[in-house]
Amino acid sequence: MGLLDNISNVSYYSSGNYGGYQFISLKDVIDQFMVVYVGEEKIINKARKLDVQFHAMRAMQELSFDTFKSVKTQEIELPSTLTMPLPIDYVNYVKLCWVDDAGIKHVIYPTKYTGNPQALLQNEDGSYFTNLTPDGNFETANPSSFTLDNVTISTASKSATFTHVTGATSSITIPNILDPLKSYSISIELIDQNLGSAAGISKLKLRDTSGGQLGDFEISSSSTPGYYNINFTTDVSTGTDLVIVKPTASSGNIIIKNLVLVLDEVLFQVESDTFSRFKSLTARDNVNRYDDGTYDLIEGERYGIQPQFAQVNGSFFIDEIRGNIHFSSNIGGKTIILEYLSDGLGTDNEMKVHKLAEEAVYRYIAHAILAGKANVPEYIVNRFKKEKFAAIRQAKLRLSNIKLEEITQIFRDKSKWIKR
Repeated sequence: MGLLDNISNVSYYSSGNYGGYQFISLKDVIDQFMVVYVGEEKIINKARKLDVQFHAMRAMQELSFDTFKSVKTQEIELPSTLTMPLPIDYVNYVKLCWVDDAGIKHVIYPTKYTGNPQALLQNEDGSYFTNLTPDGNFETANPSSFTLDNVTISTASKSATFTHVTGATSSITIPNILDPLKSYSISIELIDQNLGSAAGISKLKLRDTSGGQLGDFEISSSSTPGYYNINFTTDVSTGTDLVIVKPTASSGNIIIKNLVLVLDEVLFQVESDTFSRFKSLTARDNVNRYDDGTYDLIEGERYGIQPQFAQVNGSFFIDEIRGNIHFSSNIGGKTIILEYLSDGLGTDNEMKVHKLAEEAVYRYIAHAILAGKANVPEYIVNRFKKEKFAAIRQAKLRLSNIKLEEITQIFRDKSKWIKR
């Protein structure tokens, strides 16, 4: 029975799924391997289908990198940020180009002399920045970092005073300061002022705006400064505010001074100074910047320039950690084409094998299973190892798609006269 006996020309050309006959699904490869290669009086007498599936997927990955026609493309208009996120199934890049008005591709070359390192936030003295409340001494009458509720700011004493009102709760809110699921430390100087003898111990509370209580700390004797350090971790899934609350159970004033909220990890800038300087260069600077500045540009002539810099198409580098491609400024606004490799396992529809390489996949699976089994003679393993390499070489030649007429046309250039 032919493979196309149940498919008519009408159904094929109306489906829009053209060229599918050249491929076989990975599921069919696994099923056929189990039927043909596994069983009694066969080279593999027993094998679990799960093992065959694993090695078939590994074969798909390995052959996708240098044998299959597995290059994917993606096109974007490069935004002003000069960055392009890596595709979801990206493994490695093949080529990056920008396209001119005629649709002709111009190759963009990588640069190894810049990057986008993680940039630490630092204070003026060079120490690493961690204080999230830079105006914790309340030196301005209306600190931009805080939203105040029932709080009187005393700029003279550099403090925030909770002036208590009967039946109300005084609080100070530090907005948008708590990141989700992060650990913090807060140090604070508190003065309990004018509390009546019957008031006893007054409590201040830390909570977030969703109502979750983060911690308690107490103020003891009247007019006696107290220094407190509290560690807490937010358990909210989104960013929230830190609220310091004086409960309604006591009367009088409480003064807050030297408020310092610290995130218990080093803070980083969103973008490094290195990349900021790289992308701020003019188009001319990007073209004429060389690796170490040894060669100056002489208008009309470039003596001693290295070939990697002898191009005007721009440059790029890949930030593997953050998953972004960064481009030089002279490519801004252009149409960018990324050609990249995937491993062929992104979706079920991608898990298919070209028929010119089908035998290579069978040989890969057979060798992998025999090499992993106990008590298999070494000469059998070596035999299938050689057959695997031979099948892969044959698949590469088949898929290289070399045509004699095209080679002949190119070789005709060898007899072309070059006039001086």
